[in-house]
Amino acid sequence: MPLTDKQMQSLKEELLTLKKNLEGEEGFEEDYTETTGELSSGVDNHMADQAAEYEDRMKEQTFQRADQEKLQEVDEALERMEEGTYGVCVDTGEEIPYERLEIVPYTKRTIEAQQKVDQEGSDQMADQQFAEAMDNVADQDTLREETLTTTKLDKEQDAYR
Repeated sequence: MPLTDKQMQSLKEELLTLKKNLEGEEGFEEDYTETTGELSSGVDNHMADQAAEYEDRMKEQTFQRADQEKLQEVDEALERMEEGTYGVCVDTGEEIPYERLEIVPYTKRTIEAQQKVDQEGSDQMADQQFAEAMDNVADQDTLREETLTTTKLDKEQDAYR
């Protein structure tokens, strides 16, 4: 069943509130070296202090990146509202239930379609991890061969001494 005007207005207000909140977040705009002050000089500071500061900044950047991605999804949802395609799954063309839109107003897929996308992403990640593991095995084999060759050469050189 298509969304009513009242439901659409409620969801639009929710999206605009989300957008306002996300745009109001303080960003990671200062350069790392500028904000570390004395930490960057390395004078009178322990390396653990520098590492903790670096870790905090990396976490902040991660949170900011997630907020930027969410803001983009909110903007896309508002754009779909303008186009008249809001509430329709981008993959299947099925209507997205109002209950789902209430929870995640910027969603563009039904639960089933999103699960499929998530599964495909998970499969791709598993394939990539497998390929990396195989590369590591090949690297270890190469290292083992190089070590055996080096050991053999060392023994030959010792024999000539």
